[in-house]
Amino acid sequence: MKIFSLKTLIGCTCLVALLTGTWAHSQNAQPRTPAVQSPGSPAANAETQRSALQAPTEPPQLPTQPASVSPETLRLLEMIERKNRALKKREEELLLKEKNLQALERKILADLQKIEEVLARSEAMVGIKKDLIEKNVKSLVKAYSHMKPVQAATLLERMDEDIAIIIISRMKSRVAGKVLGAMNTRIAKGISEKIAGKKEE
Repeated sequence: MKIFSLKTLIGCTCLVALLTGTWAHSQNAQPRTPAVQSPGSPAANAETQRSALQAPTEPPQLPTQPASVSPETLRLLEMIERKNRALKKREEELLLKEKNLQALERKILADLQKIEEVLARSEAMVGIKKDLIEKNVKSLVKAYSHMKPVQAATLLERMDEDIAIIIISRMKSRVAGKVLGAMNTRIAKGISEKIAGKKEE
């Protein structure tokens, strides 16, 4: 009976000790409620500063990265740029050619004007020469008509055939016949045939 009672007493003692340790541990584990401090007290201000320092700071917002450009888009942009450069170069070449053509056109017009002026002067000179030739021919016809036939024939034989033909063809028929009769037969025949051919034309 005493032995049972001693064992029972020891067990109860251990149980009490175990329960006491569990309660103490639970009391230590509970958070302590901070003492209420007045807003204006130095302790409250220090606590606020510590809270502000310990508060997590948000990371700064960085600018978003631009979307990456695909290789196909880059190739298209490069192709467009090359075409733009080629078109600009072509436009500059066309402008240069246009300027050269305009300069050439001005030069051609100036040259044509000069040619027209020269032709006008030439025509005027030709007209003057024709008048002079006509006057000279008339004078020669008159002079050879008043010569003796033998003398006129000798001079006409030595003269250019075309001029001789002009002079003889403009003489009166009677005078021309005498002059041709006094000339060399071969020369007179050639001049007569050519005069006759001109008259037929």
